Amino acid sequence: MTKVAADTVEIQELVVVGSGGVGKSCLTVRFLKDEFTNDYDPTIEENYRKNITVDNSNATVNIIDTAGQHEYTALRDQHLKDGRGFLLVFACNDRATWEEIKQLRDQILKLKDTKRVPLVICGNKCDLPPDQIEVDDSLVESFCATSKIPYLKTSAKENTNVTESFHMLVRECRRFFPPGAGGDGTGSPHHVGGRGGGGRGGGGAGGGTKKKSKCTIL
Repeated sequence: MTKVAADTVEIQELVVVGSGGVGKSCLTVRFLKDEFTNDYDPTIEENYRKNITVDNSNATVNIIDTAGQHEYTALRDQHLKDGRGFLLVFACNDRATWEEIKQLRDQILKLKDTKRVPLVICGNKCDLPPDQIEVDDSLVESFCATSKIPYLKTSAKENTNVTESFHMLVRECRRFFPPGAGGDGTGSPHHVGGRGGGGRGGGGAGGGTKKKSKCTIL
């Protein structure tokens, strides 16, 4: 392997968005650490980094787990504007969270002034009993087919399609912005020199609201 190849790292900036309580943080932590908690600890913002391999190609993913509460809309909107790929999460047992996903999708396109953006939609909490499900799966599938957005039913609790969701989003980013097409911040994925590094951290469950933090998962 040449020095250039060894020192070049593909970086994908991924943003996880959706209403409060849909399981954004649970999905993110399950993907990063293979852990799950039932405790609901509202997030303001969490930043993570992890080295992964998708389709035999290495990448570093920077994941921003955004706030779902409306009082943090301004902070979230900045990430919608600056992000590259988006994991849109709704809860299968809450119809209102699905309606918000459609609004978020439109908002992202408006903020970026474009018609297409790398997106993956996740219907989370798919492990719940049928009598608790409020969102008609056929409506979601129809919307995603028309909009050409990949859709996966997920469960952070059962670890269903969690890794596949994030890997699918990386694939979408690569499809929209092929590596080597020129890293200008709006085109191909960012590439930086060096291998990166760092420690390990992250927020655990607790009784209060999470503060902004950063975490590197190797």
